[in-house]
Amino acid sequence: MVGKTHLCAGVCAGTAFALWADLPLAQAGIAAAAGLIGGVIPDLDHRKSKVTQKTGLFGFFSSHLLKHRGILHTPIIYIILSAILTLSFEDSPMIHAAIFGAFVGELSHLFLDMLNPSGIPLLWPMTRKRISLLPIQTGGKMDRAIGVLALCLAAWFTVQILF
Repeated sequence: MVGKTHLCAGVCAGTAFALWADLPLAQAGIAAAAGLIGGVIPDLDHRKSKVTQKTGLFGFFSSHLLKHRGILHTPIIYIILSAILTLSFEDSPMIHAAIFGAFVGELSHLFLDMLNPSGIPLLWPMTRKRISLLPIQTGGKMDRAIGVLALCLAAWFTVQILF
């Protein structure tokens, strides 16, 4: 999927989480924004991704040191990181909203990349075999349609949160 699709899906995941968790408005906004960021974080391992280009030296090093669709495209890394962060900030609802918003955004990225023929190493470290569910091509019509659908759902979730 292209970056725009991942951004839309990330914000959709963040707003869906906020609605599901019945977060207050400020926390819902943080969860949505964190979902947007989480939606693109896994592509820090891709040299030509926008997130890599926008993060300067960090993006440069991460994209040169990590294999694309490697460790940053595995759920376990985000489960461990989210658990550590959650335990580190036990008494902060705003930070928890950001952690969980980013987490669901990252998971949305992984799910969408499983719809691509290249797939992701879903069960890493047990196996490096990549799992692919559908043959949706990056940048194709279905990719764009998924992005538009995600954006529409995010808007609907936002309206539900506001009213």
